[in-house]
Amino acid sequence: MAGYKKREIVHIDLGEKPKQVKGHEQANPRPCLIIKAFNNRQLAIVIPCTKQNPKIPHYSIVFLPKGTAHLRYDSFALCNQIRTISYERILKRIGILDEMNFLKIQMVLKDTLEL
Repeated sequence: MAGYKKREIVHIDLGEKPKQVKGHEQANPRPCLIIKAFNNRQLAIVIPCTKQNPKIPHYSIVFLPKGTAHLRYDSFALCNQIRTISYERILKRIGILDEMNFLKIQMVLKDTLEL
């Protein structure tokens, strides 16, 4: 299996409710941003994205305009939904996030995780 790298946006199957996903966790196939890839372990730490505009704005959500890294819709990176996934969940590659937007996400992650 091919390796992945940070800043890649990939389409991932996060599972279905209620069997594989609980509560407010993101579910279903969707774009996710890889923030760390462990190619030797076939694991990646990802941030799920959604096209649903959040009802309540929150500092842990980063707006990514349509076309960014080949995203088909205006999207929102949910930095409060960080998740480690197996490469087996990855369905396809979408694109690479530009440095500026990745820097925004890194800043939000530092604040969210209190690093």
